[in-house]
Amino acid sequence: MGLSLSLMKTCTYAVMHMSVAICVAYVLSGSWKIALAIGMVEPFVQTFCYFFHERFWHRFEKRRKVKDYHDEVINSTGPIVGLLEKILKHRH
Repeated sequence: MGLSLSLMKTCTYAVMHMSVAICVAYVLSGSWKIALAIGMVEPFVQTFCYFFHERFWHRFEKRRKVKDYHDEVINSTGPIVGLLEKILKHRH
Protein backbone atom coordinates (compact mmCIF):
# COMPACT_ATOMS: atom_id res chain seq x y z
CA MET A 1 0.00 0.00 0.00
CA GLY A 2 1.48 3.31 -1.04
CA LEU A 3 1.83 6.37 1.13
CA SER A 4 -0.98 8.28 -0.64
CA LEU A 5 -3.38 5.35 -0.25
CA SER A 6 -2.46 5.10 3.44
CA LEU A 7 -3.17 8.81 3.86
CA MET A 8 -6.51 8.53 2.07
CA LYS A 9 -7.48 5.52 4.18
CA THR A 10 -6.42 7.39 7.32
CA CYS A 11 -8.55 10.43 6.39
CA THR A 12 -11.68 8.37 5.75
CA TYR A 13 -11.07 6.53 9.01
CA ALA A 14 -10.77 9.89 10.80
CA VAL A 15 -14.14 11.09 9.47
CA MET A 16 -15.84 7.84 10.44
CA HIS A 17 -14.19 7.78 13.87
CA MET A 18 -15.06 11.40 14.66
CA SER A 19 -18.68 10.87 13.64
CA VAL A 20 -19.05 7.84 15.89
CA ALA A 21 -17.19 9.47 18.80
CA ILE A 22 -19.32 12.63 18.65
CA CYS A 23 -22.55 10.63 18.57
CA VAL A 24 -21.50 8.36 21.45
CA ALA A 25 -20.26 11.31 23.51
CA TYR A 26 -23.56 13.13 22.92
CA VAL A 27 -25.62 10.11 23.95
CA LEU A 28 -23.57 9.74 27.13
CA SER A 29 -23.34 13.43 28.05
CA GLY A 30 -26.45 15.01 26.54
CA SER A 31 -24.32 18.04 25.61
CA TRP A 32 -23.21 18.96 22.10
CA LYS A 33 -20.32 21.04 23.50
CA ILE A 34 -18.94 18.12 25.46
CA ALA A 35 -19.64 15.74 22.56
CA LEU A 36 -17.74 17.95 20.09
CA ALA A 37 -14.82 18.41 22.49
CA ILE A 38 -14.46 14.67 23.09
CA GLY A 39 -15.37 13.73 19.54
CA MET A 40 -12.72 15.96 17.98
CA VAL A 41 -9.75 15.42 20.31
CA GLU A 42 -9.80 11.67 20.89
CA PRO A 43 -10.30 10.67 17.23
CA PHE A 44 -7.60 13.11 16.11
CA VAL A 45 -5.06 11.45 18.39
CA GLN A 46 -6.34 7.99 17.51
CA THR A 47 -6.15 8.72 13.77
CA PHE A 48 -2.58 9.97 14.10
CA CYS A 49 -1.66 6.70 15.82
CA TYR A 50 -3.65 4.62 13.30
CA PHE A 51 -1.61 5.96 10.37
CA PHE A 52 1.62 4.69 11.93
CA HIS A 53 -0.05 1.45 12.99
CA GLU A 54 -1.07 0.77 9.37
CA ARG A 55 2.40 1.62 8.03
CA PHE A 56 4.01 -0.69 10.60
CA TRP A 57 1.77 -3.62 9.67
CA HIS A 58 2.24 -3.04 5.96
CA ARG A 59 6.03 -3.15 6.37
CA PHE A 60 5.77 -6.16 8.67
CA GLU A 61 3.65 -8.07 6.13
CA LYS A 62 6.00 -7.10 3.33
CA ARG A 63 9.09 -8.29 5.25
CA ARG A 64 7.45 -11.51 6.29
CA LYS A 65 6.09 -11.97 2.77
CA VAL A 66 2.61 -12.34 4.23
CA LYS A 67 -0.08 -11.93 1.65
CA ASP A 68 -1.77 -8.53 1.93
CA TYR A 69 -5.50 -9.24 1.99
CA HIS A 70 -6.44 -5.56 1.71
CA ASP A 71 -6.23 -5.77 -2.09
CA GLU A 72 -8.44 -8.86 -2.21
CA VAL A 73 -11.13 -7.12 -0.17
CA ILE A 74 -10.98 -4.05 -2.39
CA ASN A 75 -11.09 -6.14 -5.56
CA SER A 76 -14.06 -8.15 -4.29
CA THR A 77 -16.25 -5.07 -3.89
CA GLY A 78 -17.48 -5.20 -7.45
CA PRO A 79 -16.60 -5.25 -11.14
CA ILE A 80 -16.24 -1.47 -11.29
CA VAL A 81 -12.95 -1.73 -9.36
CA GLY A 82 -11.29 -3.65 -12.20
CA LEU A 83 -12.51 -1.12 -14.74
CA LEU A 84 -11.21 1.80 -12.66
CA GLU A 85 -7.82 0.13 -12.27
CA LYS A 86 -7.55 -0.33 -16.05
CA ILE A 87 -8.43 3.31 -16.65
CA LEU A 88 -5.92 4.51 -14.07
CA LYS A 89 -3.14 2.27 -15.44
CA HIS A 90 -3.63 3.64 -18.95
CA ARG A 91 -3.25 7.20 -17.67
CA HIS A 92 0.30 6.54 -16.43
